[in-house]
Amino acid sequence: MTDRRTYTGHTAAPGIALGFVHRTDRPPTRTVLPQRTSGDPTQQITDAFDAIATSLLDLSSALREQGKDEQADIMEVNSYIAQDPDLRDQAIKRANDGQPVPVAVRQAVDTYAGTIAALDDPTLAERAADVRQVGRRVLAHLHGDTGPAPDQPLVLVAHEIGAADLLEPGQTVTAAISVTGGPNSHAAIVARSMGIPFLLAVDPQLLELPDGQEILLDADLASAVNHPDDDERTRALRAMENARTRRLALAEERHLPAETLDEHRIVLRANVATPAEARAALTTGAEGIGLLRTELPFLNHPAWPTRDQHAATLVPVLRALTGQVVTARTLDFADDKLPPFLARLQGGRIGRGLPLMLAQPNAFADQFRSLLSAGADTDLRIMIPMVASIDELRACRRLLQAAADEVGVPTPPLGIMVELPEAVAAADELAREASFFSIGSNDLTCQILGLDRRDPTATPAMAAHPAVLDAITRVVDAAHRHHRQVSVCGDAAAHPLVTPLLIGVGCDSLSVGPAALDEVRARIRRLRHDTCASLAAVALTRGTPEEVWRLVEQCCRPSLS
Repeated sequence: MTDRRTYTGHTAAPGIALGFVHRTDRPPTRTVLPQRTSGDPTQQITDAFDAIATSLLDLSSALREQGKDEQADIMEVNSYIAQDPDLRDQAIKRANDGQPVPVAVRQAVDTYAGTIAALDDPTLAERAADVRQVGRRVLAHLHGDTGPAPDQPLVLVAHEIGAADLLEPGQTVTAAISVTGGPNSHAAIVARSMGIPFLLAVDPQLLELPDGQEILLDADLASAVNHPDDDERTRALRAMENARTRRLALAEERHLPAETLDEHRIVLRANVATPAEARAALTTGAEGIGLLRTELPFLNHPAWPTRDQHAATLVPVLRALTGQVVTARTLDFADDKLPPFLARLQGGRIGRGLPLMLAQPNAFADQFRSLLSAGADTDLRIMIPMVASIDELRACRRLLQAAADEVGVPTPPLGIMVELPEAVAAADELAREASFFSIGSNDLTCQILGLDRRDPTATPAMAAHPAVLDAITRVVDAAHRHHRQVSVCGDAAAHPLVTPLLIGVGCDSLSVGPAALDEVRARIRRLRHDTCASLAAVALTRGTPEEVWRLVEQCCRPSLS
């Protein structure tokens, strides 16, 4: 029996859970492949990749039938990886050169993932992780290790948890723990959307725990302990029941305004990408959409999407949002979402953000035309990501005005995402011409602090760092001087240690995932605006994020729970 031990890490998704260890990536139990009908390496590799592509596509279809479109989209992307001819060809070539089939697959996957991770975009590790997860499944299929998971509450444990692990049908996942990975990975996104507590960056010795051993995970404290005692088990079960009761109680407040105790109004909107998310946002009381992501359907597209292809993805989402404010962000391929036709250009050195789009004015104009047509029945606003200068904003406005003239509709409001230090420095100039600002707290925090978004410490709470808070304050002040409104659409908007600060520095709107709307609304309704303003002023004088977190907890503790 293994000794009791506490493991610490970083929180990717909050919550408390009890369950039994289930290792998703144990080494194969067989040293040689089971007997196959064909000993041909090419056929073995092709069959294995086909099987995984089919299973992932089937999982995607099942999730879509359940209305879980975001999770379905991620599984569909993974199925495309399994279908990728370049990855298959690399494995087949190595096998035909004499490597054993499993070694050939493993080396091909590692090389392919390494190429993606080495691209200039600092957040491509999330895509590389998906490749490694597909490779692991192919190897398991080759070895015949694809049996069903145990019929009990599972805490998934792995060197690197994948999104598909969390979505595997026929299993009850209560939590997940990973040695590697980042808070912006597909697995972390899925965990947060499903309410599954998720811990990252734990000691690799965790992987030595045997399957079936009971473990308690408290992601709120960023820790896990095996062999919990009776008192710990009782407290965990009570906390899980309290969380369920709280979710039900907060759902009863959805009809109430997001207004502080001293009657300061905050506009509360949602971040969405799919029709199902759009419907969920309205059901949970969102006042429109603060961020509509438009690039997700094209992550594995072979070429720049056409106007008709944009329309095919936009119309179903915007139809669900008739009459609502919709802030549509234009294609954002440089933010951990690089499609194959761009990844192969110039060895990956393709530029970043907006310059990438402005270098393709026809493709950019196609998206504008499609947004203007598909969004005719909404209160549409267009938002440009990664803006660094007034010249870039003006170039976008010229393209948008020409597209509006062609479609025959008025030019909608054109705003920008503030996520670069250059935009902070030029905030006053940009505010004169932008219709609104939306702060992308994830990228802005990493840019200002010099963090890699793959770093487990790059959490939403880091937006409370005095340097980041100062940048946000300067952006808000510049916008308000020119009578522009400011939204925050990054994950920081939903973090309990950051929400009071954003209200305090004067942000007009917060936009969060549909699953976070109830909690954020309740938090706003239990805060005082004047207290938040005083808190933010003091926070700006502190030196570290830890000091600011303690300050927020001391000042707002009753409102945060």
